[in-house]
Amino acid sequence: MFAIIIGIIVIVLIFLWYMWFLQRKNASTLNKLKDQTDRLKKATLDEKIKKLEEMKLAGASKDRFNQLKDSYREQVDQVLTNILKQMRAAEYKNTEFKVFGSANELKRVNVEVTAFEQKISEVSKGFEDLLASNELNATHSEELQKQYQSLRKQVLTQSFSYGPATDKLEDELSEIANLLDQEKQLTDKGDHIEASQYLDDVKLKLGLITDQLKVIEPLYHDLNEVFPGQVDEIKFVYQKLVKQYFQFKDDIIQQISEVQDEIEESNKKLGDLNFDAVNTNNEDIKQRIDDLYETLTLEIDGKKDVLKEQKPVLDYLNHAVFQHNRLDKRIQKLEEEYILADKTVKTFDDNFATLNEIRQEYDADVQGIADKKVIFSEVRDDFKEIVKHLDDIEASEKSINDDLNQMLSSERIARNSVDEYAKRLEIQKKMIEQLRLNGLPDDYLDYFYMVYDEINKLYDELDAKQINMEDISKQVIVTQEDLSNLVEKTKKLKYNVLLSEKLLQYANRYASKNPEFSDQLIRARALFDTDYNYDEAVEVISKALESVESGSVERIKETINA
Repeated sequence: MFAIIIGIIVIVLIFLWYMWFLQRKNASTLNKLKDQTDRLKKATLDEKIKKLEEMKLAGASKDRFNQLKDSYREQVDQVLTNILKQMRAAEYKNTEFKVFGSANELKRVNVEVTAFEQKISEVSKGFEDLLASNELNATHSEELQKQYQSLRKQVLTQSFSYGPATDKLEDELSEIANLLDQEKQLTDKGDHIEASQYLDDVKLKLGLITDQLKVIEPLYHDLNEVFPGQVDEIKFVYQKLVKQYFQFKDDIIQQISEVQDEIEESNKKLGDLNFDAVNTNNEDIKQRIDDLYETLTLEIDGKKDVLKEQKPVLDYLNHAVFQHNRLDKRIQKLEEEYILADKTVKTFDDNFATLNEIRQEYDADVQGIADKKVIFSEVRDDFKEIVKHLDDIEASEKSINDDLNQMLSSERIARNSVDEYAKRLEIQKKMIEQLRLNGLPDDYLDYFYMVYDEINKLYDELDAKQINMEDISKQVIVTQEDLSNLVEKTKKLKYNVLLSEKLLQYANRYASKNPEFSDQLIRARALFDTDYNYDEAVEVISKALESVESGSVERIKETINA
């Protein structure tokens, strides 16, 4: 029980100590707020208000001053009074030990005092701006006046650099002069805020004119000096070339007139300060002038090249004709003994037609040069095309000549090959004769005589009045393949003959011992002696021997040296 009482006493003491601490804290906060409000009371704006009233403001400046003054009075008469009233209430509560209520009141007062101080600061700043506006406008106006006078002098004294844009520039300068006059009137009346807006407009317009001058000068320089000078030069050169009987694909006079019209149009747009349109026009003018220069240069260079290449092209043409005629003679001579490929003859005839066309084109160009009626750039292109065609013809006829040489070489090779085929065929024949056979298989004889006929046909074709080497070359390849096959057939036939003879001889030892074997032996001999079917004879006797003596056939095969 005693402990509880002690605990309660401790809690009460702590609470009383906290209440005392909070009361002291509130008192401290209250003193700070009193000091702050006292300082704000002393920082009155009455002196600034008096100076502004003496300036006899007007218009927007006067409206702004009245607005600020009313706001100031409201803050001092109402807001500050209310703040002081709340501070007294908070102080009373604190002395009455209503510390929590006093703390809440002081928090609200602190917020309102901060807002009041901020508002007074803003009003003070507004008064200072109004006080400074007169002096500031005067300084600003003087600077802008100097800039205006400098720009006006530049435009008037250097109008030759701005051409048709001068009138518009002077109009803009007049507008600036009017704005400066209005600014002065407003300043004299005391409307410094409105006057400041006019000065801002003047500054903006002066900057605009300054930027325009930077753009106008190079544009007009091109229109007034560069382009006219280039056009005059083009006219002079063109007239000089015309006197020298130069011809042109395009109407140069018309193109020059179009350039001059576009220069005039650009000047008009420059007078309207339409810089984008002028810039676009000027770029087009530059391109047109470059094209005219290029056209004149093209013909001047074209004439130089034509006069330089006229004889070399003629020499090349004559050389091509000479080579063609020489090849023609060779072809005519060879055609007496050979049938030439259709492709070769057609290509040669096409070359002849092309040479005639080239000759006509060249003669027409040369006549045009003599008559002074040619466009040299076109003649130069004609010469280049002629040289290209002649290059193609030269390559083509070299290929034809190489083909003819190849044809003659092929004939020699073909004759040697056919002679070699005939010898090899004779060897095959002798190999068969050495076997001393009663007869040969029909398929072998047919193939042998087919190869024999092919070789004889090649001899006939090679000895013909007109040799067709294209066909002969193809036939030589076929005959070579057929002869190779015949050699293999002969080799196989010889082997089967020798093998069957040995097998039949070896089989005699079993002829009387085995009736069934004897029948197969008789059949094999009939195939060999009567039917000349040596392949089947080998097959029949081999099968029979293996049935009575396994491995005997392989042993006998090893003894064959065909």
